[in-house]
Formats: sequence, structure tokens, C-alpha cells
Amino acid sequence: MKISTYALAVALSGLTLSSAAVSQPIEQTKNTQTTIRGQSGSAASKSQQKETEQQSVDKLSTGRKLDLSKEARNAIVALQTAVNANDTATIPAKLTAAQAVAKNADDKYIIAVLQTKAATAASDFAGMRVGIDALRASGGADPADLASRYNNLGKRLYDAKQLDQAAAAFEQTLTVDANNTDALKMLASTRETQGRGADAATLMAKSIAVSKAAGTKPKENDYKFAAKVAYNAKAPVAGDITRAWLADYPSPTNWRDALRIYRDVNGLEGETKIDVMRLARAANALNGEGDYFGYVSELITRGYLNEAKAVIDEGGAKKAIDVNKNAFKQYAPKLARAPSRTVIDAAAKAALAGNSGKSAMEAGDTLYGVGAFAEAAPLYKAAAAKGGVDTNVVNLHLGMALARSGDKAGATAALNAVTGPQANIAKYWLIWINAQA
Repeated sequence: MKISTYALAVALSGLTLSSAAVSQPIEQTKNTQTTIRGQSGSAASKSQQKETEQQSVDKLSTGRKLDLSKEARNAIVALQTAVNANDTATIPAKLTAAQAVAKNADDKYIIAVLQTKAATAASDFAGMRVGIDALRASGGADPADLASRYNNLGKRLYDAKQLDQAAAAFEQTLTVDANNTDALKMLASTRETQGRGADAATLMAKSIAVSKAAGTKPKENDYKFAAKVAYNAKAPVAGDITRAWLADYPSPTNWRDALRIYRDVNGLEGETKIDVMRLARAANALNGEGDYFGYVSELITRGYLNEAKAVIDEGGAKKAIDVNKNAFKQYAPKLARAPSRTVIDAAAKAALAGNSGKSAMEAGDTLYGVGAFAEAAPLYKAAAAKGGVDTNVVNLHLGMALARSGDKAGATAALNAVTGPQANIAKYWLIWINAQA
């Protein structure tokens, strides 16, 4: 029989009951189940990848002895015989009979195990749910076993495209184990398929947070799935997801994707967008004419002519862009008016001597734009001291300048002081700093 990649075959063996052994409790050993096979790059079940069913032995483990009542033992033996023989014609009646005479928790537990086994063999999803619920109600089931059973029922239902029922099964797992990452990811995949992207993003964010809190590094493909879901839903949690992703997998490609998601989800424009693009440049995450043009046009609009020229020259040197294309050549007349380094240094000296925090801030930004990061830092400090500027923006730019100049300690202190709307950008910069050797 062929089943989905997430199917769990449950077989009952190793339990032999006889009416002659009524006085002896049954020793049970640890439960063994099949593992859930890999997800091949997403939290979604790969239902098209059908594999040969893998059987495993369910030994009814609770780590204790089970003592069946005298009144129920014969009925349980009869039910077990029918289930092991897959006698589907008689199983329902024998199940009813056994349930009617069950006296204690162990009776109910074993009956529920046999009930679940029979339903699993018949691919009766509703029956499986009833059986697992009965296992839970018996009080004898191990929580980890219950979570695994609900999860695998949910995965079967997911593959069968019974999404509402699948979601209900995964939610049951989470009532047993609220931090079950498998259930969180599969419920997220189910919600995304149902068109509930914001819910899916929240679930993936929780799954990632739970894994990291437990000291487990989430798979990169889980991050990518989570980021995609958050982006499509324009979910605010995209920031948390992408920052965690970059902290674990800080490649230039991931920086580009993560920062683009952050910009687009939050609709960043103007100075805020420029600060994010400055980080993309630092992380070597600008790729293609679209990235460079978006950065350059924003810089020119805001008057950062020296920085715009530097970005174009850098992109041309890397052969990332064709500087002779009109998209960039159109700016040549404006860039020709960019001040020389001599003029920039003179303005910086005057700003340091003056009383205007705004002038010091502008001079610092100009120095930053020409790559004079170490020289820009004192101007930002002066801007903070002179006043009349947004302290959070000053600390952000100070942290950026110190980071680019190699002063990790100073940059970290400045960026950690950032609050308000700039705090999230500061967090991205801190991740970049921590990734530097």
C-alpha cells in the first residue's frame, strides 16, 4: 500500500493476552514509531512523493505496568485478535463490547490503542481521531506519543487535502505540547494553503523562536518558507523572522532577500530606505541594476550626491551594472555638482566649531557617503552634543559609521541606544556587526 511522505504506519505486536493470565499485569516497553521523513525545503507536506509504507511496532508504552481488569480482559483479547487479523467485519462489534465492560484506566487505554490501530489500517481518518482522543481521555498515554499521533493524523489529512480537519489535528497537538515545532510548521503550512497568511507567518515565527530557545538552529529552508509567507501577507512579524534568519545564515543573498522583504513589508522610503540600502551595500547584498538604481535615485533625491556617485562607481567596478546605460548616465549633470573632498573637509571643520547640531549631522552624512567612516563619527557625536537633531537617528548613523570603520564595540553601544522607529534598522546593523570576524 502506498501512502504519503508523512504517513505513520502503526502496527500492534508483542502484546499477547490470555484469559488464564488475569492476575498478572502486563509489562510494557517503550513505544517506537516511524520518524517523520524530511520536508524537502519547506514546512509543507510533499504529498506527491509517495513511498512504500514503513511499518513499525507500537508496544503500548507508558513506562509502567498495565493491569487489566478481570471483567474486561476477555473482551480485550477478542478485540485484539480481530484487529491483528484485520477482521474489519467484526472489529466494530468487538470494540463496542470491550468499551462496555472497561473498568479501569488501563482497560480504556489498551482498547483505545487497538481502536486507533484498526482505524489506521483502514485509513479511517475520523476513526483515528476518535481513537487518539480516547487514548488521551484514558489518562494512560504519554504526551509525546499523543503529540506524534495527532501530528501524523494531521499530515495524512493534509495530504488528502482535508485542510480544516488537518488544522484541527495540529491544533490538538499544540494543546498537548504548545511548543511542538513540527505541529507549528505544519499548521502554518495549512493556514497558508487556506489563505490565512498572517496566521501562518505568526506560527512560523513561533516555531523559529521555540527552536532557538531550545538551542536548536532552525533549518534555512524553514526560514525561507517563513519569510515568504510573511512577505506575501505583509505581516509585521517579517522583521523578527528575517533578523533571526540573518543571525543564523548571514550570506549576501540572504541579506539581499531579507532586507528587501523588510523594506517592502514596511513600505520604507526616503531616509529610512537609504539607511537600509546602506546596510545592503555593507553586506555586499546589492545585486543588479534594480538594486543600484533604487539606491542611487533615493540618494540623489535626498541630496547625497557624493554617496550616489560612489555607489555607481562601485557597481560599475564590480560589473554589477552598466554605468553607460541611461538609467545611470541621466544623473551625470547632478553628480558633477558633488562637492570635492576639500570642500567636504572644510564644511566638517566648520560644523565641529559651530553650534548647529543639524550642520554637524549633515557633515557627518557627507563624510559617510565618501567612505570616510572614521572621520564621520566625531561629527555625529558633535551633533548629539549640540542638539536640535533626532537622537535616535544620530545614534543610528554613529553606529553605522563606527561599524564600517571597524569599531565593533563602539558601534554596538551606539546601535543599542537606538529606540523608536529606527530601532529595527539598528537591530539589522547589529546582526551584521556580529557576523564580522
